[in-house]
Amino acid sequence: MRVSVLLRAYDGAMAMGSTTKAVLGTIGSAVLLGGAGAGLAYGLTTPPTEDQYSVAVALQAPNVVIDDPDDVLTPEDEDRMMRDVERLDHPDVVRELHYMVFAKNHENVFDSVEEYMRDNHPEWIGNADNEDNRFGDGLAIIGVGLDPRQAFAYYGDDVARQLKVDHGQRDAQVLDAMKPGVRDGNIPAGLFNGAKTALDRQAAQDYGYNRAKDDRDGAAIGAGVGGAGLGAAGAATGFAVTNRRRRKIEQAREDYRSITTEYAALAGRLDEIDIRANSVSSSFADAELRKQWQEVRDTFFGYHDVVSGAGGIGDIRIDDDKEALRNRKKLRTAATSVEHVSNAEDNINRLFEIEQGDAGARRAALTEIREDVIEAKHKVKNKELKRDLEILEQRINQLDANPGSAAFVDDFVRVLGDYRLLLEEVKRREFSDVKEYEPLRQPAIYDSSYTYGYVPFVVMNDWHTSNVQTHEQHTSSGGTNAAVASSGFSAAGSSSSF
Repeated sequence: MRVSVLLRAYDGAMAMGSTTKAVLGTIGSAVLLGGAGAGLAYGLTTPPTEDQYSVAVALQAPNVVIDDPDDVLTPEDEDRMMRDVERLDHPDVVRELHYMVFAKNHENVFDSVEEYMRDNHPEWIGNADNEDNRFGDGLAIIGVGLDPRQAFAYYGDDVARQLKVDHGQRDAQVLDAMKPGVRDGNIPAGLFNGAKTALDRQAAQDYGYNRAKDDRDGAAIGAGVGGAGLGAAGAATGFAVTNRRRRKIEQAREDYRSITTEYAALAGRLDEIDIRANSVSSSFADAELRKQWQEVRDTFFGYHDVVSGAGGIGDIRIDDDKEALRNRKKLRTAATSVEHVSNAEDNINRLFEIEQGDAGARRAALTEIREDVIEAKHKVKNKELKRDLEILEQRINQLDANPGSAAFVDDFVRVLGDYRLLLEEVKRREFSDVKEYEPLRQPAIYDSSYTYGYVPFVVMNDWHTSNVQTHEQHTSSGGTNAAVASSGFSAAGSSSSF
């Protein structure tokens, strides 16, 4: 049925262009061979059986050790945990189970686990294969760190192999089973649930069997559609490469036009821009701003020979695809310098106009800042910050009512300074709940988004949202961290925040 449908589609495409015909022809031919390939591949592989993944049972529970160096657990907690061991499955592969609790631990909790095991249980460092950077065979560690909060489970390689609890296998299920209890302060229950899930023989068997079945089916499908896949993928890849190449050529030509039309004009105004940049005397035109301008100016000036000299950008035969492609990086770098100087010119002119008393420029700047303050006022939760933002908004409105005031620049600079301090408090009080995965960058004088020397709230808010999303990806179900210590020591298993 699927072959006939595709062939009808192929027949209908005969009226299309030659490119479409070629692609559909490849698909049609490959599909005819696909069914036979799938059947042959499936027939030649031995189907898995559940017995292959069974886990032998031990007659008695493993030896249990409770590692609680900071005395987080009460004696009653420990008694309960020892009693509950008999309720666990007893896979033969697990000879020793360590429950581990830290009141304070490294951000990478595996560093704390390694240090503790080396200091207190060195006999469990190194396995039967003489690997000194792994835990010993037969070991299972189920634990929690409370500052920062991390659930973790690590194993000897033989344990992880049989119970299917290595990173990327059932490890997330083990940690997820642990989290509700430890999150609520019931550490014994959380650790028990984690151990129960890790040592579950039936779950390990089902996981291994189902994974093997899926792999066999996937291999058969892969063999069946291999011809079609290679043909269609080859065609698709060819088109993708062609499109990428075309985009690079178009970008090179756009950069060439920008450089050849704007470089000379900007170069002619460079002295004027430089004088204006250095004549802005208000305190918001600080040393950092002047330094940024000098770097942009000098970089731009350095391209003079590259743009105008013999064999430079002006001599590129830009209509030739190969030559455009060959010079695209040089063109992009030079075009970026042109963009930076153009942006810097616009921003320096704005500052100059504000300082020189241009009412329109002053009101435009105040409107830009006011909109950001209002956005911040509506989104921050802290009442004190809200009140301070409301007061700042009133001060902006007062400035806006009299943009020709002789004291305008001084008052404007004070508003900018106070808003910068307020935003730092917003960042500290409201945006420090997650790790900073990306640095918060203040727009520079050569950026089109330059804002008088502060990071706008809207930029800060987007940055925080990005950090939260990244944090959630790392800590959500399945978002586990492999066991690799700073020292290079590694193990089976994983950790996750809760």
